[in-house]
Amino acid sequence: MESSIPSVHKIKTIDLYKENFDPVLRFDEENKRRDLSKNLETSKYRDMIKEADKLIFIFPVWWSGMPAVLKGFIDRVFVSGFAYSYKKIGLEGHLKGKSAWIITTMNAPSVILPFFNDYGKVLKNQILKQCGITPVKLTTLAQVESATHEKRKLYLQKISSIAKNIS
Repeated sequence: MESSIPSVHKIKTIDLYKENFDPVLRFDEENKRRDLSKNLETSKYRDMIKEADKLIFIFPVWWSGMPAVLKGFIDRVFVSGFAYSYKKIGLEGHLKGKSAWIITTMNAPSVILPFFNDYGKVLKNQILKQCGITPVKLTTLAQVESATHEKRKLYLQKISSIAKNIS
């Protein structure tokens, strides 16, 4: 889906559920790990990422993790040879010059955030930054399921306010 925000940003949306994205990472005689960056099924996503200046991930945190479909997307698209390569020590990110914004929702109260490592933080620090994507902003919206209508409106206003300042 494409849309334009007043001649400033061109936005492409990937809805992994709507696209029926297959999150299963397969390795066998026909699917070699070393060939993941050449996989035709995921090439359109790699092309979209190459073209993008900013990536925005929006997902619920379930059991301190991201939904399986998003984890599978990361595993199948952010692959060696495309998003990074191995150095003697560590990784070299190939997606430099891009930034990201991660918006997560959760049902837990915000006071517990410092005590557990949710997958928004993992995606930020252990995946995107390793691939060269910086800066990465993380916004977490807590207690969404039990939030009142007024509280949800405040969440949307917060997201809208941050989005207006994206350059």
